[in-house]
Amino acid sequence: MKLNELEICEDDFDLFVALNPREKIEFLFDATQIGAEAACIKQVDKLAHSISNKKMSVRSEDFKAGKYTLSITSVMDEIHLNSNSLRAIQRFVSKLWNDGLLLRRLDLKKSEFDLYRFYRAYKIIGRGSPICPN
Repeated sequence: MKLNELEICEDDFDLFVALNPREKIEFLFDATQIGAEAACIKQVDKLAHSISNKKMSVRSEDFKAGKYTLSITSVMDEIHLNSNSLRAIQRFVSKLWNDGLLLRRLDLKKSEFDLYRFYRAYKIIGRGSPICPN
């Protein structure tokens, strides 16, 4: 490997800095063998493949009961609840708990996208059998 003959452009260097140590060694080896541009394409392709393997499904539903509205957004293993009634959120969380979902409250703040007054976020830490409320 002749590193003194290797020329890495600014954009290639930005990619190189973002890589972990093992990927840096692979990048340097590939850059000396097949060229810096091909090595960059290979690393970006590996990164895109790893991101596409993670299924990022976002699902959102709104429920209306009388004058109260509950907006539920689920992202992977998180549930974000937004409502104009704190009691509606508490009842929904209680329902999830009774259905066997183990939840841990996340310390997230309401954003400008949350339309209603109350906001709570929970992480799903496990699933079990339903719990009898009695």
